[in-house]
Amino acid sequence: MRRKSGRRAYLRANRNRLRHTREKKEINKRELIRSLGRFAISILIVMIIGYSIVEFGVQTLRIVGQSMEPTLQNGDVVLVNKIGYVFGEPQRFDIIAFKQREGDNSYYNVKRVIGLPGETVTIQDGYIFIDGVVLTELPFEEKIATEGLAMEGITLEKGEYFVLGDNVNNSEDSRFANMGNILENEILGKVVYRWLPKTTRGKL
Repeated sequence: MRRKSGRRAYLRANRNRLRHTREKKEINKRELIRSLGRFAISILIVMIIGYSIVEFGVQTLRIVGQSMEPTLQNGDVVLVNKIGYVFGEPQRFDIIAFKQREGDNSYYNVKRVIGLPGETVTIQDGYIFIDGVVLTELPFEEKIATEGLAMEGITLEKGEYFVLGDNVNNSEDSRFANMGNILENEILGKVVYRWLPKTTRGKL
């Protein structure tokens, strides 16, 4: 009788151990699935944030040409804030990146905003006039040798901007018909930082 009781006790204990082992495995399996799910969600969030930064936030551009010297050199890599103008408008002397509808679309142009919508920009005797008043505190020192279209005055419509390169006597910009005024919807964003080369890295 004792032998049978002992055997039943042994079988119950063994069944309990097996049940406990199965339950533990199930718990571990569920926890593993939860961990993998959390990891997958984290990766997805990082990918979404990364894509959003590139697509809607910040973009790198390489400067092509000498038109923005000495501020920016050929080959410099800059960061463009793409969302700044979502909440505001370009201001005078902002450096902007833009791509026009026509012409060479292989790269973005980078110039400095001089004239704002509604203003009349005139260049005479090497000086820039905004609505008849000479523009001072310019980010470049050279007198302008070529007035181009601005000699007689250019009145900007709504959403139009007049831009110049800082290297004013070696720049293709709004003074010339093949570029003209820049439309608001052509602007990628504001150039805010020089990333490369490291020796001149910093805010613009």
